[in-house]
Amino acid sequence: MTTSEISTLFEQLTTTRVGVIGDFALDLYFTLQTTTGERSLETNLDVFWGSRPAASLGGAGNVVQNLMALGIANCRVIGCVGNDLFGREMQFLLNNLGVDTAQLHTVANGWDTCVYTKPLRAGQEVNRIDFGVANQLPDALFTTLIAGLQEALADLDVLIINQQFANPLLTPERVAVLNALLVRFPHVRCVADMRDVGTLIRGATLKVNTAELAKFLAIDLPHSPDLDWCIRNGTTLREQTGGPLLITRGQAGMLYLDEHETQSVAGLPLWGELDTVGAGDTVVAAWAACRGAGATPAQAVQIANMAAAVTVQKVNQTGTASLAELLLLYETLNPMEHR
Repeated sequence: MTTSEISTLFEQLTTTRVGVIGDFALDLYFTLQTTTGERSLETNLDVFWGSRPAASLGGAGNVVQNLMALGIANCRVIGCVGNDLFGREMQFLLNNLGVDTAQLHTVANGWDTCVYTKPLRAGQEVNRIDFGVANQLPDALFTTLIAGLQEALADLDVLIINQQFANPLLTPERVAVLNALLVRFPHVRCVADMRDVGTLIRGATLKVNTAELAKFLAIDLPHSPDLDWCIRNGTTLREQTGGPLLITRGQAGMLYLDEHETQSVAGLPLWGELDTVGAGDTVVAAWAACRGAGATPAQAVQIANMAAAVTVQKVNQTGTASLAELLLLYETLNPMEHR
């Protein structure tokens, strides 16, 4: 693709309508100091100090903020938050982005807003404390969410399905309900990133990394899986699920497989410290947005690959990629085009 082709595609993104259903979370960053010399008068235990707290959208929420950074202007979310301070922060962040949150339900009891804490000590992430891992969504609320999704699907170009947590919004039984709904809206392109139940989704492009590919097939993961390994095993998984497959290969690049074509792109040269937090969300958002705007698989995989390269160079943050950043990267990698 050329810079003009990329810019033209991004103009089409502004009218693309995207929905996101799944596990909405916050990423909570803060600096942690464990050697303070202070002890609690009440417990006589060491006191740790925290500073520079910063919350950003994570999980399905990070998919949304990546969509907005790419220029999507019409985005709806379908999911749940808790009636707690983290849920209120998530609502605030989504509303600031201009996202339609009418179907983001606040659960009054028994639901903690999903949170990944990111304590940084001497610039390095240490042990997380996660919230929301024990959530159990009542069947009645799931029925409400599906009704909201059904209403949204009539007006969407693309739907992204995200599942992050061990007790997700979408259990195997609920994926079957979702599958039955999606067949009624064949005009909507679907992209799924689902850590545990991805092989059960139908009618969607399933995004996996190489570790997830090996897990879904119950095979050993080589230390450095090459392209042939990914194509061979990706084809096996694609035949099992019956739908297209998008495989991220870290710094080795990306691969798309469907019944009719194979598209692969090599990893881009990166430098300096890298942070892969949220890179998969960037890939999902970029791929889905491009396909929803009418891009070919070859174009979409190239944009998604560049978007991921932008994101991983943003350290200690849940990164996104904008058109300006993508164009700068493209021009850096292709200087002859601009002479």
